[in-house]
Amino acid sequence: MAPEQAVEIVEVGPRDGLQNESALVSTAAKIAYIEALVDAGVRRVEATSFVHPKRVPQLADAERVMAGVPRDRWVSYIGLVVNERGLDRALAAGVDEVNVVVVASETFSERNQGMSIAEAVRSGATISGRSGDLTVTATIGASF
Repeated sequence: MAPEQAVEIVEVGPRDGLQNESALVSTAAKIAYIEALVDAGVRRVEATSFVHPKRVPQLADAERVMAGVPRDRWVSYIGLVVNERGLDRALAAGVDEVNVVVVASETFSERNQGMSIAEAVRSGATISGRSGDLTVTATIGASF
């Protein structure tokens, strides 16, 4: 008999989708978006990113978003982090999980995260070691 397997959906729209918008979306609209996802049954949401606001101004309100998401239902809120400063912010904001991204392209890693792939891997290891009991997911970005 095969072991039980499960598929989990992680909704990344509040982070990945909104970070690419040219117009800034209000904090209230982001929270309403996340509430609608939770109402639809999503249980793991990458709610925001704790990168420097100069790199991703669309998500500069990460702490306010986390303060406003519904906590009355079982939902795991994920924050994307790329360095220890981002991890500190994410932990203080009360994330349930963190996501670390290592970009597969050296040029894109430097441009997007301001670090080499090797630096991103080391940063991810440090973040994982400091995350305590939180789930840490590593994503390889721009892999194709």
